Amino acid sequence: LKKYQQWLIDYINEHPNFVYPKFRTKQVLEFLKEPINDLCISRPKERLSWGIELPFDRDYVTYVWFDALLNYISGTLINNRQKYWPADLHVIGKDILVPAHGIYWPIMLHALGFPLPHTLLTHGWWLCSGEKMSKSLGNVVNPMDYAHEYGTDAFRYYLIREMSVGQDCDFNHERFVIRYTTDLGNDLGNLLSRTVNMIQRYCNGIVPAISDMNDPLIEQWRDTKDKALANYSDFTFNNALEHIFAFISAVNKYIEQHSPWTLAKSTDLADKSKLQTILGITAESLRLSAFLLSPVLPNSSKMILDALGCDCVVSWDNLEFGNSLNGNSVGNNVILFPRKEKK
Repeated sequence: LKKYQQWLIDYINEHPNFVYPKFRTKQVLEFLKEPINDLCISRPKERLSWGIELPFDRDYVTYVWFDALLNYISGTLINNRQKYWPADLHVIGKDILVPAHGIYWPIMLHALGFPLPHTLLTHGWWLCSGEKMSKSLGNVVNPMDYAHEYGTDAFRYYLIREMSVGQDCDFNHERFVIRYTTDLGNDLGNLLSRTVNMIQRYCNGIVPAISDMNDPLIEQWRDTKDKALANYSDFTFNNALEHIFAFISAVNKYIEQHSPWTLAKSTDLADKSKLQTILGITAESLRLSAFLLSPVLPNSSKMILDALGCDCVVSWDNLEFGNSLNGNSVGNNVILFPRKEKK
């Protein structure tokens, strides 16, 4: 390790994105301020009975933090290393950044002549009332309970919406229920339900064409898309979801402001055309929102697209407003996030 200490310091300084979030970089460099000891990669069997035997001495096993790290690269060598390595992101917990992944791992790779992963994405902990979860304290949250009760999409949404990657975050049941009820149920779920229902009632179940692409909501979408994609690229997923759900709220307000149910009663041809554009914009807004939400809400996004008669695969290249839904038959009314009785 001593042989490569200065190389690692220089590499980290020359590659400011190697460790994310950036404040973790200081943690690694702080460790490297003092001379580091060489790493003994073996343990005698008399002290440690389990482990991978050293090929050159059967009385010794490999030190776990050497063996475990090697598995990252040996696992990719089984297949096609050119395809799977180097990794874009190596995701780890903050407690194993130093020294294992921030010191041992890059030096091992460099010594072997392998490229380093582009970024060590270092995440924080989920806490309960400010304390680390532990069985002894009895404050462990069982994710399977939430997945069974509310669905995996809802649980995934809460985790990604609440936590800033790299920071610790408190898990709070009451806040989870609020997110489920307001964001997912009232905003997204209700938007799909009312959109499908209105298209069935006012347009014979066929998504109408958008005749005017100059609506302010379309411009708001472009702004939302740009910000959300930038947030995804920067690993600030919670901010991306904030922008997307702000847009979803705007679509709900758009419906209230234009009152399609009132226009549907009119016999004026201009009102009929306006009604079709409003419902077309609403349906298209849902399609695009489902695309952006698909990494976080994969099952719900597919249900939204199915309800809109959209059989296309989610594509980041198809995020522009258009008339791709025009002529599609909408499905039956779908309840994405059913209301739960208070317990």
